[in-house]
Amino acid sequence: MVHVKSREVLLETADVLESALEKIERLESLSEKEKSKVKKFLREAVENFRALAPGIEKDNEELAEFFFKKAKELKLMSTDKAIEREGKKNYLRAVNKVLLYSRSAKYDFIPNTLVELKKAYRKYIFGMTSFFVLTGAYLNQFFAITALILAIPIILSMLSLQRRGYTGLLLAYASAPIPLVVGFNALIYSLGALRDPNQISVIAEHLGKSPSFAQAYLVFLLLLAAVEVYLVSSGLLGLYRHRHAFL
Repeated sequence: MVHVKSREVLLETADVLESALEKIERLESLSEKEKSKVKKFLREAVENFRALAPGIEKDNEELAEFFFKKAKELKLMSTDKAIEREGKKNYLRAVNKVLLYSRSAKYDFIPNTLVELKKAYRKYIFGMTSFFVLTGAYLNQFFAITALILAIPIILSMLSLQRRGYTGLLLAYASAPIPLVVGFNALIYSLGALRDPNQISVIAEHLGKSPSFAQAYLVFLLLLAAVEVYLVSSGLLGLYRHRHAFL
């Protein structure tokens, strides 16, 4: 049984945020549009914390206390005087952070959600690893150079994703189009070549091997490309599904 303390603290966090909501309408330093946005974000944060509290499976009192502290800080900031002192941008940023905390909290209190996230992360890693192997096997100089250029952002995305960094998620999506294009290209190329005996002979001559070796090479290329496309696309879909885990 999970300690009641974490549940209590999360519910108290929701109560504090709800009480902060009452102060928003009286603010003169925010426009009506800004006040509407702040209220929308805080209402969602309240709902998220309240929905999470009864179902937590892993006690994390320290993190729950951190959320409670941030909620109290936000409530204290929700006055015209405090916003003038801290700056409107900083206040709106603090509101957004509280919302992000409320969305990502389940990954720290419900272990199974983290397991699902790690599955998506592993698919992405294996997919990108397949991409690098594919560019080496594809015998295309342009794709090989492209893979070298993408190596740094892909590695950085992997490191950041492991820490649940939002930058890693952005890098993953920014890096993905080319690996997917290469994968589909290799699929089309290998399928077309396998159906054309003349093309197999040309590839065999280029490789300096027998036609049967060229055929086996094309089958390997086809399978590798299919695996790469599946893993990268499936990994990206999983990461998007769990996008609220990233901060």
